[in-house]
Order: sequence, then structure tokens, then C-alpha cells
Amino acid sequence: MHRLFWHFYLFIFLVLLGTGWAVEQLWQQWQPSAEPPWLDSYTALLQQQLQQPQNQWPLHIPLTISALPSDSISWLPDEAAKLQQGQVLTLFEAERVYFYYQQGGQLWRLGPLQLVQEDGAIWFTLLFFVLLAVAVALWLWPVARDIRLLQRRLQKFSADAETPLQLPARSFIAPIAHSFQQMSLQIRELLALQREMTHAVSHELRTPIARLNFALEMAQQLPQEERQLMQQDVKELQQLVDEILDYARLETGQSPLQKQHLDLTELIANVQEKLTPLPGAAISLQLPDKAMLYGDGHYLERALQNLLVNAKKYAVSQIRLTLSQHKNHWQIEVEDDGPGIPQALRLDILKPFFRAEASRNKQAGGFGLGLAIVQRVVQWHQGRIEVATSPLGGARFVLILPQRG
Repeated sequence: MHRLFWHFYLFIFLVLLGTGWAVEQLWQQWQPSAEPPWLDSYTALLQQQLQQPQNQWPLHIPLTISALPSDSISWLPDEAAKLQQGQVLTLFEAERVYFYYQQGGQLWRLGPLQLVQEDGAIWFTLLFFVLLAVAVALWLWPVARDIRLLQRRLQKFSADAETPLQLPARSFIAPIAHSFQQMSLQIRELLALQREMTHAVSHELRTPIARLNFALEMAQQLPQEERQLMQQDVKELQQLVDEILDYARLETGQSPLQKQHLDLTELIANVQEKLTPLPGAAISLQLPDKAMLYGDGHYLERALQNLLVNAKKYAVSQIRLTLSQHKNHWQIEVEDDGPGIPQALRLDILKPFFRAEASRNKQAGGFGLGLAIVQRVVQWHQGRIEVATSPLGGARFVLILPQRG
């Protein structure tokens, strides 16, 4: 960053110096001479008017006429000679000119006459700032180009896992790119370690779970009720392992989606048909005839199934799924008439392993991964999920999916 700062500081200093000098040279060349071209003609006309009788001067000369002592101005010899010959002399003062005339030993001063000249300073000021803007743009363009390249690489962080970030050798953000490269390697190592630990723990749990399940099948001497409770515990452990593995696959940092054009209307109808045999409230659908979406049918079905199973657990008598088309996206609403979700918990319920104990007991609730999986699937489709209160009285989950995710 020090390199970038000093390079920009030196660049601005040199640009200001060079641009100021160039504009100054142009100004000097454009600047008109102190004596405008019409002044000689005006002086000759004034000379003729001064040769008239003195009492007629105020009638013909539109200038202030003042009498001065003859020795009030120190004239050069040639100027004094011209005055003696009755010629008019001019003296400039700022943007004004005075005319001097001598008659009968009396020195007369006429004026001042304002010199009105075209003011081009504003155009040269504008030229200065335009040149400065062009110079700064030329300096910033390669920096902006490299930043855009870094931004695109960040957006494709998971997709280009093995492709190094290539920047020009003289790039000013090369140190930042190098730090990003090191950070990305560390993140990938951590993700790989997380995946390995998750899979290792999950697979290691499968073996004792299988042995427990086998032992329970063989343990005929245990009371039937006690054996059923133990089998339920083993079943829950197996479900937990399966959900952890599913969620770990979605958290690998790489999109597992295999997108294709699919009909959401047909997909939702299939999910309803699969869930109809399950206990709980019936699912009513409000669907258009056709709803084409570019996405992964397998994971979208999994997300909808999680939402509807969740609704079946808490709904009293009604579950409603509505699919509607908006400008550039499809909106899926899943509503129920259950206890609903408090405002304070609507963000937390989408986190992994979070369970709202006040309204979800061990039997009704799961392991806190179902809604987390829904959120991850929606994110992979560049959509979002919203949680609100349903007009039916319970929870309302809204999935917003771009038509081309």
C-alpha cells in the first residue's frame, strides 16, 4: 500500500506541474498584446478632436478631461518632443489607458478608457481540469482493471480453486492479490479439513450404530417397549448422520448443482404426492399450468420436501403452497396454521443445528438442519428465503428463485 500511495502522490505532483506549465504556455501565446489593434485609430480620431477649439472638447470627446502641471510626469526625451509637436501620448494602467495632450504649455489628461478584452481564463481553467482528469483516468484505468479481475476471481472463488490469480508484474495491487492468494489457500485447506472431519466422524458413527441396531434385533430378552425406544434412538442417530453428511456436501464450497430447464409445477406436484401418505395436515396447491425454471431439480425437490415436512409437523389443519410468477423470478410460499415462528427467531431458525425449544420438542423437531439445507439450496440458485407470519396464523416461508439462476 505504501508503494501505491507514493506512486499516486508523485504522479499527481508531476501531472499538476506539467499540466500547469503547458496551460501557462498556451495562455501566454493566446494572451493578446497590451495594446489592442483599434487603439491607433482611436488615438488618431482623438488627435483630430483635440485640434478643435478647447471650448468644444466636452461636446466631441467622451472622456474625462483633467488639467495637470506640465512637470507632473517625467517624460522621456522622445515623448516630450512628441508632446511639443501636439501629438497624443498613451499610458497604460492595469486594464485602462490614459491619453495625454499638451497645448500652450498646459498638459491635459483624458480618460481613463477601459480596455475591454475577451476573457479566455475560464476556458484555460477548464482545459487544465480536463487534462488533469484525463491523466488521472489513464493512471486509474490499470488499477481499476486489476481490481475488477480480483473481484471476478472472488466471485468465482469456489469454481476456480486451482487457477492462480494472474496480474501484470507491475500491478499496483499485486501485494493485495498475493495476500488474497494466500488467504484462499488457507480457506481451502480449512474447508478440506472440515469435510474430512465431518465425513470421518459420520462414517465412524455408522459402524457402532449398525452394531447397536443388530444387537437390538438379537436382544429378544429385552422388553418390547424398551427395545422400541432404543431402536428409535438408533434411528435418530442414523438420521442425524445422514443429515450431517447431506449438509456437509452443501458446505463444500463448490456448487453441487446440475442445472437444467425444469417445470416447477410438475416438481411441486410430485413432492405433494410423495408426502401425502405422511401424517399431518393435507397440502393444498395453487399452481400455474406451467412454470419453467433453470435449476437443479433434485435439490429444489429436497428443499421443498424439507419445508413441507416441517409444515406437516406443526400445522393444525391447513398447509398451503402457492407458486406465482413475478418480473424475473418465481415465488414459492409455504404457509400453515401452526404456532408460527417468533420474530426474534426468524433468522436463527435458518442456522444449522438451531432448534426453537419453546415450540419444537424432541419428537416434533428434527436436528436443526432441514431449514439450513433449504437456505443453502436457495443460495446456490442465487435466490433468497424469507420467514414471516401467514394469514392462516402460522409460519410463512417464501422462496424467491430467479428464473435463470
